[in-house]
Order: sequence, then C-alpha cells, then structure tokens
Amino acid sequence: MKNGNAFRTFTDETQQYLSGLKVVIYYAEPIPSTTDERLKLIVGRFLRGTAVEQEQFQLSLAQEHRSVFGIFGHRAATLAVRQDSRDWLFAGLVGAVIANYIIPPKRNVDVSLAVYHHCAKKIGQSPADLFAEAARYAQPVLAEKLHSFGHRADINLKQFGWQEQKTPEGVRYKFSW
Repeated sequence: MKNGNAFRTFTDETQQYLSGLKVVIYYAEPIPSTTDERLKLIVGRFLRGTAVEQEQFQLSLAQEHRSVFGIFGHRAATLAVRQDSRDWLFAGLVGAVIANYIIPPKRNVDVSLAVYHHCAKKIGQSPADLFAEAARYAQPVLAEKLHSFGHRADINLKQFGWQEQKTPEGVRYKFSW
C-alpha cells in the first residue's frame, strides 16, 4: 500500500506541476529545456507504475494537460535525433501515448506517429520494436494502431505534413499543413 500512496502523491504532484505550465510558453522554449527534463522524469515514473496506477494517472489528467505530453513527445523526438538517444525517443512516444489516452474526434494520430517512426529510423532503431514497446502502455485502440504503424515501410515525413529543418541547434520537426 505504501507504493500506492507514493504513486498517488506522484499523480497529485504531476497535476499541480501541469496546472502551472502554460502550453504556449512550453512550446516556445528552446530545446532542450528544464521542462523537457521534468516531463521526461514524469514519463519515467509513469512507466514504473503498475497497470492500475498508470490507468489512474491517465484518468486523472485533464485534456489540456494531455496536450503538454503531446508537445513533449515531439520535443523529445527532436532531442532523440540530436543526441542519438533511444531513451529520449521512447519517452517521447510514451508522451504521445499519454496525450492520446482519450483520442479526440477527428484527430489523425498517424500524423503524430510519423515523426517517431522517422526518428527511429534516423537513429538506427526499429520502429516496429519501439512502437510495440510503447503499445504496452497504451489503451487498446491506440495499442493496435501503434503495432500496425510501427511495421509500415511507407512512412515519410512529407506525406504526413512534417518537415525536418536544420537549425544551428540541430534538427527540428515542423508541421507544415
């Protein structure tokens, strides 16, 4: 029971942290930022929870807090390529899993997933393996999508509206539709 209380405390602290975070400010922060590091720690703690704890965490998040994890995901994918880091890429993909626990109507999740697929190949990782691992933390509809998307061989950024930009800081992924 002690671990359950610790996870509840983690969930409460995460909600408090996210409540003080403005999405537009986070989106504009340089990559990497202390916010990226903090969200990576939150994702790591989420991963160490039991299935029940993870579901409770997911159910406790407001939609505006989920969007923070979506932004984190793409920032983490950028860091993964800049640092050749599977750890950052996996954390980012799990961020996308958290962001899409409840998939809003009309959201095309494939658009988001294309970045992770591209980045996995770019750093020499198997998209199928990465997506299968992340699927273990996803709700059933998204888990099925992750499994199938990870195995696709026809993914490129442009077909999903993304561009890879070269900047002085390194690559950056920009949605251009």
